[in-house]
Amino acid sequence: MASQWRRDNDDGPADRSPHFFKIILLNAVQEGKLRILDKFVQKFGVDLSDMAFLTIPNGRKWKVKLTQHAGGVWFQNGWSEFASSHGVAVGHLLVFKYEGNSQFHVLIFDATATEIDYTLDDELQVHRIEDDESDDSSVEIIKHFYRGEGSGSAHPKKDGGVAKNLVIANAFTSENPLFTVIMRPSYVNGKDRASLPQDIINYLPRDGFTKDYTKASILPVKLQIVDRLWPVKLYIYERRGGSSCVVSAGWTAFVRENSLQVGDVCVFELIMRDGVLFNVHIFKCQD
Repeated sequence: MASQWRRDNDDGPADRSPHFFKIILLNAVQEGKLRILDKFVQKFGVDLSDMAFLTIPNGRKWKVKLTQHAGGVWFQNGWSEFASSHGVAVGHLLVFKYEGNSQFHVLIFDATATEIDYTLDDELQVHRIEDDESDDSSVEIIKHFYRGEGSGSAHPKKDGGVAKNLVIANAFTSENPLFTVIMRPSYVNGKDRASLPQDIINYLPRDGFTKDYTKASILPVKLQIVDRLWPVKLYIYERRGGSSCVVSAGWTAFVRENSLQVGDVCVFELIMRDGVLFNVHIFKCQD
């Protein structure tokens, strides 16, 4: 829905910038892309290029490729990294304010309707922009849709058990800290990295960290399933807008050897034993 927010009284000028909102559904998480509302595209599509810029309240700007298929226009290359960096998950609400020239201001609200704390991860963003350059989408393809030549409807993937898995995961209890992560395309595609909830940082020990050339703080940890262990490393990035946590250096092996797929739900149970260990509980997404 494309709309304009106006004040309820006449005491000041109305905000005439068009807005629309999107509630994050399972298919957006599973497919790693987000469809722009058709009514917005029909009204403002002629102003869009094949590259959009998303700005969050801390001033950080993200570069995301626009693509056209299934009768619609989508935020695609770069979207998954944007969502991952800010912990966007099923049930979150995003408000897009359009400023013209493919520029959007974005507000992110979690499932409790509370605006999130915005964090930064420059390393992820650099990687995302480099990936964007290899995309073969073009402005002309998108503008064919704007001119009314596109037709059809999107057919989202079926639930696949993710909603049920989330219910089970949220019901899981322990005396230890728990962190729930839904597997996204960027987590299982062999890039050997996945973003973990920012709150993990609050439970980690103060010592045991090292530094590398990226200026990240690195902590060796272990992932455990039953009696098997996988060594990995946590990378903590401290930025002006906050902190972010990435698991890498062994993550690909963990994904491969446990046959993780997009939509699977993992609950990380933090256990302090002989260093930092996460007991991982996997809830598989059934086709």
